Amino acid sequence: MLALSSVPSVDALVPADPEIIGDLKALLAGLALWAPEGTNWGEKAAKSFRLEVRDALNTPSTGLSPQRTMEVARAVLPRNTIATCDAGASRLLIVQKWESYGPREFLTSNGLASMGYAVPGALAARMAFPDRPVVAFTGDGGFLMTVAELQTAQRENLPIIVLVFDDREIGLIRVKQEIKGIPLHGVALGGVDWEKLAQSFGADGVVVETEQALSAALSAAVQSKRTTVIGVRIDASGYVAQFNALREL
Repeated sequence: MLALSSVPSVDALVPADPEIIGDLKALLAGLALWAPEGTNWGEKAAKSFRLEVRDALNTPSTGLSPQRTMEVARAVLPRNTIATCDAGASRLLIVQKWESYGPREFLTSNGLASMGYAVPGALAARMAFPDRPVVAFTGDGGFLMTVAELQTAQRENLPIIVLVFDDREIGLIRVKQEIKGIPLHGVALGGVDWEKLAQSFGADGVVVETEQALSAALSAAVQSKRTTVIGVRIDASGYVAQFNALREL
């Protein structure tokens, strides 16, 4: 893997060989001289590839799909919304379907991508930007790891919107087990009443299964300026097809 960096990498998990250290602007300008138009290099090529990736994720669905969930969220939430993203199968859709318009408006856990980042990350973003809406995108598994932070949000007056992709499983592990032909084991979740769970912490909660209900719930959460948990019952049957489609690009 070739790495271009202004400082040496200390990441032992993904070592780079070769690694070129220097001014990034000059390095990229030099590389551009060797990558004329038509060689899949440049802003146009990057934009085209991004569109291919987004289109590849639009797999068929029999219910509310995770990709449509993200498209509805981006259409409804204000342009200046700060988003945090948890690890998991839903992350694949979130990072491609959510659009940010400024620096530090999309926050996620890179590297090992540990679960449970979205909600505490959203609270930190709310502290840094108290006048802007903040949404935490998380799977049901990741949310259950940090659900106690709803009390922190209430106690410290840090209202956030938590959008839970409820696929009733640890989706990413299920996908990997399925792709490798391993019998499913230890991935099933489900049975959580998100509305009552949120209310037990003094927050608002709602469960939705349609685009219209999701749109209404997001609008209400923005208007209320209260911590709100939106449990989105999604059809996760397209995850494997989405992973395979991206591999073919």
